[in-house]
Amino acid sequence: LLNNIGVPSIVIERAKEPGEWSSKSYTVVLGDKGQSSLGRGGCLKSAQEASFERRFVFFFDGKTGKVKTIPKKSPAIGFTRPLLMECIEKIALGCPRVTLKRGAGVSSVSKNDSGIQAHLEDGTTISATHVIGADGKWSKVRQSFPSLSSQAKIITSPSFRVHMDSPTVPKGFRTDGTYVINPDKECMFYIIASSRPGASGGYSITMVCYDETLERYPWLAPPADVKPGNYGKFGWEDFFSALPEAMKSQGTLSENLEQMFLQEVPEFYDALDKETFTSARVNRRTTWLQMSAKDGKNVTYSTEDGLVALIGDAAHAMTPAMGEGCPTALESAVKLVDRVSSIMEQKGESSCSADTLNEGFAQ
Repeated sequence: LLNNIGVPSIVIERAKEPGEWSSKSYTVVLGDKGQSSLGRGGCLKSAQEASFERRFVFFFDGKTGKVKTIPKKSPAIGFTRPLLMECIEKIALGCPRVTLKRGAGVSSVSKNDSGIQAHLEDGTTISATHVIGADGKWSKVRQSFPSLSSQAKIITSPSFRVHMDSPTVPKGFRTDGTYVINPDKECMFYIIASSRPGASGGYSITMVCYDETLERYPWLAPPADVKPGNYGKFGWEDFFSALPEAMKSQGTLSENLEQMFLQEVPEFYDALDKETFTSARVNRRTTWLQMSAKDGKNVTYSTEDGLVALIGDAAHAMTPAMGEGCPTALESAVKLVDRVSSIMEQKGESSCSADTLNEGFAQ
């Protein structure tokens, strides 16, 4: 989008290589809002070719196997997070004004008389006129500016997830929708299952649990919450945990989960490849970002001078259960560039100036 209005940009990506599917990743489903945003960025066709259509939501009774099918008003598209990133990156790398720098994330951002300095984890520095913080819930860009960080608070929810990967599609399950598997209400959990497009195939299985779940299944206790001073320090480890060492040696988690599924959702258990349980990981409790201003002022997502702006999870991280994190992040990128484009139109600019970026970011 910035390329299309004449703005050269450097995209800083922490990962050295494009991500592969793993238990640290997740499936993404984009409805009208997300697809519209991809279309604006010229990425929709590529994404549609790589994804599965999601035409239905299936409510599956884990005890009886009965399925209630609800068609979506318009088809969504579903893929793995790495596959979505691959689609966007392929388009971005074809843009003459876009440069991708991999292998080091941003550690901090500072301002001086000559402009903005983005300090990277490898000790290098990139000079720029403007910075867009799209670096997630634990945003180092946001933390670098008190006017932004003072509005932010990470909230821990009384819920957590257990993630598993099925190497195959469960028997009788379809690939054109998302399944919600329900046990009896007193179990205090539910399961979301959906197919994974791409070479890896299979199914993504996620149990959504609550603190009340632990009263019945105490062995599901998630890892300790991250202390506020360590937010962002461990990357994915902030919310993902490998198996505790005690469980690794005993196979306790996978064995307990298999018995739990057999008892509480036997019809779903019968449909699953039993290798699924060996991939189980317990995530930390879910967190989300609350942005609030003091003294009755409005929340701002940019510095007053318009040199720095926040989008995506850096501005409005939400819980995964809402299913709106990715489409909302994409939409926020579109809205930011739309604001800049509107000012360009008012000024009669064919290529965006630095002053126009200031105004657009500030607004």
